[in-house]
Amino acid sequence: MMSRQDTILYLREEADSRQKDLARTLGRQRALLGEVQSKLRLLENYLTQYREQAAAAERKGLLSAQAMEMRSFIAQLEQVLKLQQENLQRQQQQVSRLQSEWVTARGRGKGLASLAQRLENEQRSLVLRNMQKELDEWATRSSTLWTGYVSCL
Repeated sequence: MMSRQDTILYLREEADSRQKDLARTLGRQRALLGEVQSKLRLLENYLTQYREQAAAAERKGLLSAQAMEMRSFIAQLEQVLKLQQENLQRQQQQVSRLQSEWVTARGRGKGLASLAQRLENEQRSLVLRNMQKELDEWATRSSTLWTGYVSCL
């Protein structure tokens, strides 16, 4: 059976491990979020450029078949952009969730560390009280022995 201190130390190690795992996962998720944001910016820029090219081509009198193709392609790009925006929102939610879990794990770890320190302080205090008690008993016995020795003289 584990002692109270062993249990707290075990729980603290588990909390620290969980916090580290969450920190690594959060780091990877933030990197993924950055990639999604970069891709979204690229898509937005590409869509803007393509719209400008399509508008310029229409002003020059582009053939209707080519104009239809360009409009169709722009519509497809808009759909891809919408999907990428939804992906970005999911990634942001995931980062927020992981960050919240990490904060909770960090708090749990700090709480357990504080509890372990308090338990260690209590044990140290108990050892000191026991030592003081033994010293007091020894001093009392010594005093009694000394008093008995002096009276014999």
